[in-house]
Amino acid sequence: MKVARQRKKKELVVGLDLGGTFIKAGLVNQQGKILKKGQWPTLAEHGKRQIVINQMKTAVDSLLGHRPAPALAGIGIGTPGLVDNQGRVFEAPNLPNWHNLALGRIFEQTYRVPVRVENDVNSITWGEFLFGAGRGSQTMVCITLGTGLGGGVVVNGRLLRGAVFSAAELGHVTIDYHGPACNCGNLGCIERFVSRDAIVERATKAIASGRETLLVSLSGGDPKKITPKMISEAYRRGDRLAAEIWEDVGTCLGFFFVGLVNIFNPDRVVIGGGIARAGKPLFQQIRKIVRQHAMKKLSASVKFVPAGLGENTGIISAAALVLGSAMTL
Repeated sequence: MKVARQRKKKELVVGLDLGGTFIKAGLVNQQGKILKKGQWPTLAEHGKRQIVINQMKTAVDSLLGHRPAPALAGIGIGTPGLVDNQGRVFEAPNLPNWHNLALGRIFEQTYRVPVRVENDVNSITWGEFLFGAGRGSQTMVCITLGTGLGGGVVVNGRLLRGAVFSAAELGHVTIDYHGPACNCGNLGCIERFVSRDAIVERATKAIASGRETLLVSLSGGDPKKITPKMISEAYRRGDRLAAEIWEDVGTCLGFFFVGLVNIFNPDRVVIGGGIARAGKPLFQQIRKIVRQHAMKKLSASVKFVPAGLGENTGIISAAALVLGSAMTL
């Protein structure tokens, strides 16, 4: 009986989703179900990485309660930045001194359990593959659409990491070499066409040129208050400009995916993030462009689906790094 109880406890994993503002964490079972969760401020604004690490440990300790740390099967951490195969983090934006940081080793030494650290979007990719909308696929591309475009790739059941474990920066694939400069230093990155600000900019420019649209009233007459959510609402009410915006965004993403479909031959493409909530007009145009322009055999085998893990994506995905071993190429 004692052995059985211990085995049950060993099935639990802590998933840590590290953001610039908040740390979201949960205690997750082998089926990817959250048993307990919470949210803590990251405190990155204090400018000291030890404060952030302490907050992460506070999250883990709060979830464990009276459970001894060895009761865990492991800890998974999704973090901004580049991550090598030893759990060392490099070049993480919005986190203080989060460079050349042996994050995995720090948590292994503290809790004496296996620790897996991964770039946050790669983590989400693995989570969607294991427990979300990518479940049952073999080769999958996953992107998140919001303030930028993040992405990850699973090839034949393995997470694509690359030569220096930093694949895949899909948001910085050029779709127009005459296009606008990107913060990464490149020109015409897909992120510059489909990010939140780029979508809103389409609307504000159209209004400034004199276009009539429901977005004027929805924003209270202040174009600076326009959001993608408002554009979706205007679309649902039959607004022509809103329809044109989503068609253009879907076209940009469609040609972006034409390249990815031809390269990776995925059977599933998972699209998440706030922008993906646009739904039908976005997905419909993506599918149309890929069907028309990707290689026929490859486009016929791929499905485009919305992400499936919802508001707990980061927690479940971080836990999945341990639960599914996140085998890598």
